[in-house]
Order: sequence, then structure tokens, then C-alpha cells
Amino acid sequence: MEPLPPAVERKRQSLARALGRPVHIRALHTPDAGFRGRLRVEPSRVIIEYQVAQTGYFWHIPIIEELLDRAAAGQPAAELRAPAGPPGPPPKQ
Repeated sequence: MEPLPPAVERKRQSLARALGRPVHIRALHTPDAGFRGRLRVEPSRVIIEYQVAQTGYFWHIPIIEELLDRAAAGQPAAELRAPAGPPGPPPKQ
């Protein structure tokens, strides 16, 4: 994982101090195109994982920020997924 922007790193460190446990952020490679990220608050640590197989420069930063905010609000677990697109006609063959 590349370094987090300074504001996000400060948020991560602040959350770790508030919860009294380390906050680990790690990248995942998964074939699940809808997966964006997940949060797990465990007794000894907080784990935030995000999908890296998507295109876009720093697209994952808002995902990490949202999961940090959810952990700070007391949410013990969450999974973020891409919104389903509107139904449309079947693809042309």
C-alpha cells in the first residue's frame, strides 16, 4: 500500500488512540468487481481493507475515510460495495 495522504494518516492515528488498538489498513486484490472495502473492529485491532484491482488514481481514499468514520462512530463491521447500475437492455451481441 502506498502511504496515505497526511490528513487520512492523522485520522487513522487518532482513531487508533481513541480505540486503544492499532488500525491496520491493507489493500486486497479480489475478482469481486463490486467489492470496494470492509471494516472489522476486533478486540485487539481494527482492520480496514480496500480493493486495489480498480482503475482510478486514489479512488480508494474516500473508501478508507468512510470506513475510518464508521469505526469512529462505533460501527463494528461494514462492507462497501459498488452501487448496482440501473437495469437496461441486454448487451448487443
